Amino acid sequence: MKTIVIIFPYFGKLPVQYNMWRESALRNPSVDFMFFTDANVEPAKNIIVHKMKFDVFRQYIQDVIEFPIVLDRPYILCDFKPVYGQALQQYIRNYDFWGYGDLDVVYGDFRAFFTEEVLSRYKFFLGYGHLTLYHNDDDTNNYYKVVIPGYQDYREALSIHEQTFFDEYDHKGNADKWKDCRTQDCFLDWQFDNVTPPKQSYHMISLTRGWKQVIFEHEGSKLYMLRFNNGAIERKESLYAHFQHRPFMKDTVKDYDHFLITPGSIIDFPRHFIKLKLKYYSRKRNLMTKYYQWKDRILWKIGKGNIR
Repeated sequence: MKTIVIIFPYFGKLPVQYNMWRESALRNPSVDFMFFTDANVEPAKNIIVHKMKFDVFRQYIQDVIEFPIVLDRPYILCDFKPVYGQALQQYIRNYDFWGYGDLDVVYGDFRAFFTEEVLSRYKFFLGYGHLTLYHNDDDTNNYYKVVIPGYQDYREALSIHEQTFFDEYDHKGNADKWKDCRTQDCFLDWQFDNVTPPKQSYHMISLTRGWKQVIFEHEGSKLYMLRFNNGAIERKESLYAHFQHRPFMKDTVKDYDHFLITPGSIIDFPRHFIKLKLKYYSRKRNLMTKYYQWKDRILWKIGKGNIR
């Protein structure tokens, strides 16, 4: 079986979705999750923790870049994610694939989507940044340095103070360069769900697969997106779901073998009146959307930027 490691440089307070993330990671025992962190992350069989300060990790990046980088705060680490394959090679050299991602997510079954056949065929998987995977070879690990007209030049992206989204699709960075210029090497079957931020829609809509007013069910190692269609519950398996800009979510789960993710909470799966409760949890919430639209607008006016 081809080996996979997902890398998490994380400095600061863990997100409210962390416990959910952790439980879904533990249910993917054939994948390793490697932290470089000053946070309180407990090691487990497939969760590897390297305790360090941000400045120490920053030096790993600088050591493989031939010019002075601008990496003065953890938030802009996103732009440096494509460099991890080089910078952390001493930690990941024995893996076939390495990747990176976010912690405000919940995973489904990795191997149901990243099959041996798929892993044998492609070198680059998913470019939105919530979960991205690269084949671990010199050509792949160095491709971010290839300069192609019309795409971000890594020499600029890694040496300015502003975030450039060098790692993500739709910003003419490294991910777009893979998708457009090496399409045959890219896995483009995006069977995951990136959920709307609350200012766009408080009730959850999958921006990647189009279902509206959804909730998510996690059972065992499987993740499903749920919706009501003509009174019937429909389910679609998902590789992962990303809950961006939802720091208000509350986690009250007692049994992570079977739980539910609603727009504002992570709860045990209901035992009674299941259909009625699922319909209630997935209802449309226009007033809450308006509230977060106004909150976001006010924060911009007073200079604090978007809600996180």
